Amino acid sequence: MKTYYIFLCALCLSVTSCDVNDLPVKRDVLTSHNMKIFPEKPTSSDVIRLIIYDDCKYNVLSKNERTGQSIYIEKQFNSMMKWPCVQQNDTILIGKLPSGLYNVNYTLIDISQQPPMDISLEFSFQLGVAK
Repeated sequence: MKTYYIFLCALCLSVTSCDVNDLPVKRDVLTSHNMKIFPEKPTSSDVIRLIIYDDCKYNVLSKNERTGQSIYIEKQFNSMMKWPCVQQNDTILIGKLPSGLYNVNYTLIDISQQPPMDISLEFSFQLGVAK
């Protein structure tokens, strides 16, 4: 029992003493979706952006909002239009954020479909912002 408390105390001390940017962030999630946060290790004084590489030009930003520690980014397209995917890089402004850990929720919606089949892509990742 005593070993358990020592381990628990050590864990608490290590968590509270670490920098937000030292927390494990699923960068591979962004890489697998051809995205990147810029700057890579943001601070509260940085203007933060989500860069989407080779995005289809017809994917239009429809939501970009923050509620507490959650950020919601939503893009929409209409597959019924049968437009070709002309690829371009897109930059979504997240802005300056107070230091902390944020959950970023990204959704791509096909507006020609009815829910729940309208979601083409949906994932979340954590974004750490240092002081």
